Amino acid sequence: MGLNIDVVKQGVGTTNDGNSARRFFENPNKVAEITGLDETLIYNFSVILQVISSGQRVDYIKFGVYCTKTAERYISLYKWYYMPSSVHKLLFHGADIIKHAIVPIGQLSEEAQEARN
Repeated sequence: MGLNIDVVKQGVGTTNDGNSARRFFENPNKVAEITGLDETLIYNFSVILQVISSGQRVDYIKFGVYCTKTAERYISLYKWYYMPSSVHKLLFHGADIIKHAIVPIGQLSEEAQEARN
């Protein structure tokens, strides 16, 4: 896939950024093959991340249903692996965050701020 993950970039941080994430999720089939993770789950996370990074209004009810189904799949497939708190927040509370946000979540991102310059 040609990704440099978690490599230190002097004075900048690491190579973990939005571009790396986008490239990672572009091909769920390949990611599933490499990681051994469920392809549908990878695809669902790709959709969720695209939705929250979009600058558009989101139907939080449909988003909540999608996140709940994704959480159920995660738990049924990987109950042996503790769900990270960031994933829990996204899957179980993401719809509420979107519901109560004044502007679409994607407009609050660093990427959106940089686009204004």
